Amino acid sequence: MKRKIFIVFLLAFVITLSVSLAGIKLPVTSRSPLLDFFDNLDISEISREDLLAQRYYTMVYENGKEIMVTGRKIHVGDEYLNANNKLYRVFSVQDYVARARFIREVGAVFSEEPVNFMTVLRQRIFGEVQPVQTEQDNNEDNEDEEEDEDEEDLEPQAQPKRIIGVYHTHNAESYVPTDGTDSINGEGGIHDVGEAFTKALEDKDINVLHSTTLHLPHDRGAYRRSRVTAEKLLEKGPDVIFDVHRDAGPASSYATQIDDEWVTQVHLVVGRQNPNMQTTRQFALDLKNTADDIHPTLVKGIFMARGNYNQDITPTSMLIEVGTHLNSREAAQDGVALFADVVSTYFYGPEDENGEQASPAPNLGPANNGGGGSGNAGGNVTRAAARNAFWMLAVTAVIAVGFFFINTPIATIRAQLTPWFAQTVPYTEKSDLFLEALQEKIRAAALIAAEKTVAFIQAGDGALAPIALKINQIYFIIVDKIGELLNSGDQVTGYWQERIRDFALTVKEKGQQLRNRDKLK
Repeated sequence: MKRKIFIVFLLAFVITLSVSLAGIKLPVTSRSPLLDFFDNLDISEISREDLLAQRYYTMVYENGKEIMVTGRKIHVGDEYLNANNKLYRVFSVQDYVARARFIREVGAVFSEEPVNFMTVLRQRIFGEVQPVQTEQDNNEDNEDEEEDEDEEDLEPQAQPKRIIGVYHTHNAESYVPTDGTDSINGEGGIHDVGEAFTKALEDKDINVLHSTTLHLPHDRGAYRRSRVTAEKLLEKGPDVIFDVHRDAGPASSYATQIDDEWVTQVHLVVGRQNPNMQTTRQFALDLKNTADDIHPTLVKGIFMARGNYNQDITPTSMLIEVGTHLNSREAAQDGVALFADVVSTYFYGPEDENGEQASPAPNLGPANNGGGGSGNAGGNVTRAAARNAFWMLAVTAVIAVGFFFINTPIATIRAQLTPWFAQTVPYTEKSDLFLEALQEKIRAAALIAAEKTVAFIQAGDGALAPIALKINQIYFIIVDKIGELLNSGDQVTGYWQERIRDFALTVKEKGQQLRNRDKLK
């Protein structure tokens, strides 16, 4: 029976390891309802009451300097990459103010943080992930590419399909200066912004799948409903899908001037609770760096927020926020049209003088099953699979050791371990001597502490005794006074009782006299 159990464990490990190394993904429709429940447990944006009252979330540095203002709820552990590529992490949230610490400056890739036990433990328990790739990884990739250059030339390269999907989870979002309200029950102003994005891409000969499917109302179930829309878009094999939103906050927080024209900035949002977070975060950074080269200040930053945002179904799913409800819709349309230049350059290469794109941009675009750029996500997925394989190997080793101890007689284990214990005897003897001396010191310290404690308690008792006596005396004085008060009350009551009785008798006599007089008449 034990042998069969071991074989089952071994087969399960082999299958899981094969899936990890092959980068196999489950179908996008296989998401657990339990995960949906926890993802939708708390809506990710402020309420409309907060929006109307202009109560926004503000992320500040430790010295109180403002980092950003947003209508999205900020939680401990959220990270933010600002326009200058400075990375901050939130360590406390009180009311609508989130305090963050500066972590590091980020370049072309999210560099690795120092790996230690607590970092690994935090990743495994809370789902926080390490960056997708380091500069060293890039160098190793380049070396591998040079070694396999001849073989790669023989293999067909995946080309972008020039298909982009656009949809809106929160259809009602609108722009007050233009639409007259922040929310329209139906196709709000955000649909016009999505249409402007679509037209700007189509002008570059890109096929855009702009879904206007409604996912109303704007509640915690909107992302669950829009997930169906995203899956339908993915079936058509786009290179990327964008969920277009607008933020909430002061108009100035998104206003920027590009080529002497005031437009709204674009905010990139990455969900921290999804298995593609590493790749999606790097994808967002690539888009921002591309925007910084083409249209500086267009991309406001990257908000790595708590949530999923349906980004688990493909690494190239990006949530963008174009302005706030207080910006004009026209400014948002101009801003998202400039962002179309960024997307086109990133996936399909820069345009020449004739406005044509001769070849895709090199080394850009994380891959996905439905298509994608010619980027480096394959290596990213392989590294993620290798890390998963390492952890599974570790778990398997623990299971194997446990299986060995279960199935091996104690006498055999003792016989095998005896030589090893014999080698450790000199070290254990020294440890015993050290611990014996340390034990005496601990015992002496404990005795001294006990004596001090007893003396302190006795001194406390002595100090409290007079106070207890005073309290006792006061108690009896109060009891006596209350008794005297009650006695005097009884005396007063008795006096008035006699007076009332006399009065009643007098009234009775007077009444009898009056009745007798009436009879005589």
